[in-house]
Amino acid sequence: MSETAATPPQPSLWQEEVRATLHGVGAAWQMLRTRKVRTPLPRVPMDQTVELLCLFLLACGVVAGTMVLVDPLVLGLRARLPLELVRVFERVTDLGLGSVVLIPLGVAFLVLLATLRRFDPLYRRVAAAVVARLGFLILSVTGVSLFVLVVKYALGRARPSLAMTLPGPHPHLTFEFFRLKASYASFPSGHSAVVFSFAVALALLFPKARWWLIGLAVLVATSRVVLGSHYPSDVLASAALSTAFVFFMAKVFAARRLVFAVAADGTIRPKPGPSMRRLLALFSPAHRTNGSKEA
Repeated sequence: MSETAATPPQPSLWQEEVRATLHGVGAAWQMLRTRKVRTPLPRVPMDQTVELLCLFLLACGVVAGTMVLVDPLVLGLRARLPLELVRVFERVTDLGLGSVVLIPLGVAFLVLLATLRRFDPLYRRVAAAVVARLGFLILSVTGVSLFVLVVKYALGRARPSLAMTLPGPHPHLTFEFFRLKASYASFPSGHSAVVFSFAVALALLFPKARWWLIGLAVLVATSRVVLGSHYPSDVLASAALSTAFVFFMAKVFAARRLVFAVAADGTIRPKPGPSMRRLLALFSPAHRTNGSKEA
């Protein structure tokens, strides 16, 4: 009597996609960690030790001066503005939500990683170029946002909307360390960190649009002050932290010749990206390998 060997269950399509995505994420991180640093080393403005120290002290001075001299002036600002203007800023401020920026970037990043192996060699390189740029954006926004999140809850500065109800001559300078409440999480601004890191990172990739991008970031940061969620010093601190971190990430990528090219004098410039025609062609089945068509 013959026995039929049991056939092992085959993984479903979604399991294969998840496995491919996780493998792609691990491979991308491993490449960033182990890719050889090349010469000449990249340089960004004010990246020497003395210059960085002077810039840090200047930023601290500006933030501290704003905290003492300007922040008291914005208490109750929302109530003094026209209701229509406040409603506009209520819509604008949502552009600084981490989910608004990171979810689309993350979905696009994971989808491309999951389907990377399905493209023919040419369009696999196109998809890899997009993945590298998405990775730069995601790391830039996520890194500084997590740092700001920890700092703001550790310092425990009372938000303007709460400070108006607090006693004392200087309620805008109320800090309660590790209070761990949203009403005591004003400094620095999380929304401003997200939008400035995203805007500066995009500006490095698309220099011709930099002023439009920075202008949008300033508009979102202004909305946080108008709505009584933050002080001007909160958004200034976030802007400074975000800009510094994004330039650091640009150096990390440029040193490995990912996303950015480096001139002989160390100047960083974005590598030419895929054309719009080739980006749109990623959605066409004509550029998939035969194996993926039969699957």
